[in-house]
Amino acid sequence: MPHNDLEKFIQDHRQEFDDAYPSLKLWTEIERELGQPAQPGQAQPEQIRPARIRRMHWYSVAASVLVLMTLAGLGGHYLGRHASQPTTQEILAQVAPDFSEVETYYNQEISERYAQLTSYQSDPDVDADLAQIDTAMEELRAELADAPPGREEQLVQQLIASYRLKLQILERVLESLERAKANEANSTTPNTNNNSDETSI
Repeated sequence: MPHNDLEKFIQDHRQEFDDAYPSLKLWTEIERELGQPAQPGQAQPEQIRPARIRRMHWYSVAASVLVLMTLAGLGGHYLGRHASQPTTQEILAQVAPDFSEVETYYNQEISERYAQLTSYQSDPDVDADLAQIDTAMEELRAELADAPPGREEQLVQQLIASYRLKLQILERVLESLERAKANEANSTTPNTNNNSDETSI
């Protein structure tokens, strides 16, 4: 019977459900049996045996100890592995001590070019390209933390190349905007050479 039909059936036959109340004698009998031990001749309720309780208790203690040991082992492994690994900044300082200066230089140049670009107009394609390069650089930094020895130098060079690429993109966009602005300025100014030719005739 679908759910809606069941509700309709219950609503239609509500009085038939409401007339069956347990008698007071039944409740007094239940209270008496709960408070007193079973009398002879009556069926006794099944009791849990103490041995079974002890066995269940032993299993729960063993399971708890096993879970705690597993968590402690995993936590120790995780903390030990990450505590011994140097950070990305430490690796960069070891592999390329002058990287922080190079990074500061490129960040400054990129910020200046980007400020110039925003004075013209906001280009979502350029922003998307720069965001994509930033994502790639974050991946390189993450890879640097787990890189095998000898690969760090190559990753640092890729980071520097990414900074160069960002700067080149901004410079090219700025150059094309400046050329377009110069062409627009040339096309709007009247040609003074044509006027001088007309007066000489």
